[in-house]
Amino acid sequence: MSDSFALIPLPLVDQRYAQALFDFVQEARSVENVEKAVASFLVVLDQHEDLKRFVQSPFFSIKEQIKVMRSVCENIKFADQGAGQILSNFLRVITVNRRLCALSGILQAFQHRVALSRREVSAQIISARPLSSHQEEELRVALEGVVRGKVLLHMCVDPTILGGLIIRLGSSQIDTSLVTKLSSLKLALKKEVS
Repeated sequence: MSDSFALIPLPLVDQRYAQALFDFVQEARSVENVEKAVASFLVVLDQHEDLKRFVQSPFFSIKEQIKVMRSVCENIKFADQGAGQILSNFLRVITVNRRLCALSGILQAFQHRVALSRREVSAQIISARPLSSHQEEELRVALEGVVRGKVLLHMCVDPTILGGLIIRLGSSQIDTSLVTKLSSLKLALKKEVS
């Protein structure tokens, strides 16, 4: 290899594979069904630590990885079998190209690409306690007014923030958590004392 050879950064790999999948399913008019299949697969991946470790491990042969990915896809009850087959074939391509370690990022980048095509924005909301459906709806409407588009809320409960919310929208973060306010107050008191 020459000195000018450089590895492609994984986020770029994620985006390229995600774009390729998006282009294919858009041509096949299966975006919505494949999006659901990807979501189902990500749920399975998220729930099984052994599968996560397997996907991240470079020590398995391509043959073993293909066998496991095929088995996982066969065990997931996809709502649309055609979409499941597209995803299964895509996973095979990723595996053969030795990019299985980037699988989660690729599938999340695909979901992001689909959301962009619909002009949707994702917002991660972290709260100390679960919000009621009414509170979630009010928050979604308020955020949609700010971004002037559809907002998809991804709720997360973290009791360590004590109260308030942390809102992550794109590269912006709004932190109104009680733990942050207490920390700021502590710093202010330290300045006053010294």
